[in-house]
Amino acid sequence: MQPVSFFEARELIRHWAALFDAHASPRLVYDFVAGEDFTIRFGDTVLRGLAGLEEHHPMKEMFFDEQHLYYNFQVEDEGPPLVLTSQMVWDTKRRKGDGGHEHLISDLRHRWTFTRNALGRPVFLTHELISLNYRPGYAPSESAADNLHIDPDRVGFGGKDS
Repeated sequence: MQPVSFFEARELIRHWAALFDAHASPRLVYDFVAGEDFTIRFGDTVLRGLAGLEEHHPMKEMFFDEQHLYYNFQVEDEGPPLVLTSQMVWDTKRRKGDGGHEHLISDLRHRWTFTRNALGRPVFLTHELISLNYRPGYAPSESAADNLHIDPDRVGFGGKDS
């Protein structure tokens, strides 16, 4: 089977962005991953397969009007499996506990690993968050240790390195 190409991987990441902008169901996202071998990683947290996507999904419910803007795709390992890194601007709004909302902007770096499924389609094997740093003036006003996206021990607030 042919290795996943840079072009295929980049297009798959763009599709991932559209799914996450639209808050697609974990079951729909699951169609684009390597089944139960798929992992989301952020530090010591590892979420696997459909159950991992389902665990990740509620963490995103407080965010809306999301834009996942991926750029600077770099080949880290031609593989197989192909490994790419990317940068991303995450521009979103977050519902606050008081019923209001706030505008958030952060800069992220990811590492992606790609393989092909049994039908030969390119799919995600891993989605690893390397860093998430909120821009000064666009960081959440509240934090929560149980949410990877606003956990002060995992992310940078106000431009501070994580």
